[in-house]
Amino acid sequence: MRLSPKILLYIITVAVIIAAIVWEYYMQQWLSYQPDGGADVMRTDLFVIWPVVLTLVGVSLFRIFGPKNEN
Repeated sequence: MRLSPKILLYIITVAVIIAAIVWEYYMQQWLSYQPDGGADVMRTDLFVIWPVVLTLVGVSLFRIFGPKNEN
């Protein structure tokens, strides 16, 4: 079975979204154990996670709703 690039893109996008949700859940758990509820923690992980998620979602939506090739 050979996956087309479109299907592979959609699978990766869904996997990254699920991973980001799980990561955020565990980060919230970890922050709740920090002093002051994690108010002093700088979340630099968000500078990586959200651009990747938004890029993958944007590319996937462009592949779904973008111009169709007549080839």
